[in-house]
Amino acid sequence: MLAAQAPVADARPAPTRPGLSWEDADVVERTLRRIDRRIRSGRPAAKETVIVTERQINSFVNLSLGDRIPPEVSDLELRLRPGRLAAHAVVDLDRLKAKLPEGSGLSLLSLLSGPVPVDLRGRLEGADGMGRFELEEATVGGVGVPPSVLAQLVSLATRNAEQPAGLDIAAPQPLPWTARRVRLDAGRLLVDFR
Repeated sequence: MLAAQAPVADARPAPTRPGLSWEDADVVERTLRRIDRRIRSGRPAAKETVIVTERQINSFVNLSLGDRIPPEVSDLELRLRPGRLAAHAVVDLDRLKAKLPEGSGLSLLSLLSGPVPVDLRGRLEGADGMGRFELEEATVGGVGVPPSVLAQLVSLATRNAEQPAGLDIAAPQPLPWTARRVRLDAGRLLVDFR
């Protein structure tokens, strides 16, 4: 009888690092479901600004979307500052090299192997329904690399059946749903809808 009254333990795996929580991930998930329901019902997203904290977005990306992150990438962490985005991850270069066509290796990949830290910093702009990330600084294994090399690494790591060329981080991308503008503030992502 007592067992029937006890709350059911969360069957989801425990967060893999401090600062991540399923509660924060669920806040983002609920917000996205609410926006999606409005759009699917034929109504525009409410004229509002959705605010997502840095902790919430990191929890959502690592926990809720964890199985969609390329297997070569782990420990993804986003840092939000006014108009600026920084990201840190660990990339397993050996697994990434296995995706390269024969004879097309990047010279950087031949010098490094195994899991290495990858850091990038840049500007994120989003207006008129489109978003664009302008990479300003990138390091792989502590070595500064040109933006084109990092763009190629991201493209390789994100190739899949739906996106055979991978993600082009320099290309403008449409903002989701009817979002019109994205702004970054200290520790917060603000998304404005029509």
